[in-house]
Amino acid sequence: MSSLKSDLDEYLLLQSDQKKSFSVKLPQLKVPFFTRKSEPEANSWLKDTQDSCCPKLSRLQRIVGFVACLGMGGLCMTLSTFYIPVLILKARKFALLYTLGSLFFILSFCFLSGFGSFLKQMFSKPRLLTSISYSSCLLLTLYCALVAKSTAFTVLFAVTQIIALLFMILGMVPGGATGIKFFGQLFKSTVSASTSALPV
Repeated sequence: MSSLKSDLDEYLLLQSDQKKSFSVKLPQLKVPFFTRKSEPEANSWLKDTQDSCCPKLSRLQRIVGFVACLGMGGLCMTLSTFYIPVLILKARKFALLYTLGSLFFILSFCFLSGFGSFLKQMFSKPRLLTSISYSSCLLLTLYCALVAKSTAFTVLFAVTQIIALLFMILGMVPGGATGIKFFGQLFKSTVSASTSALPV
């Protein structure tokens, strides 16, 4: 019995020595908003870039262009939603306003990062398929609405344009597909749990 007690005391003493010698070194957190940097980051849209398309735009002009195009895109998208109840009768007006809103949104992000760098990023190898499909659906929607004046094809390409835009957004957002899959499974488990709790 005494050997058990001495072993226990020795074990506790060893544990207390290890706790005293154990130290954790945490890295210093550097919050980018509160620290000053001598030079801006390479991919920062707040720095003055020399874009090959519009080299003389200052930072303020690019931000004003971004806000203006974002506002026009939001206005066109909002106006296009008013045509959803009468989509069969006014499909071309819906498609034109929605496509114009999409073009304004793309143009607004071109102002932020520069036209050349945005197009390089949009048509880079990982995003090439979604960007080409979105651009072709956008152009085909405009063609069917303005030149061919076909309501059926306009609706078809407008719907495919919405689907292609969703896939393009999922591809550009970091963790987009994984996040959507996670929230989809979370929604599915919540719905199945709530339906199993309903009295039948």
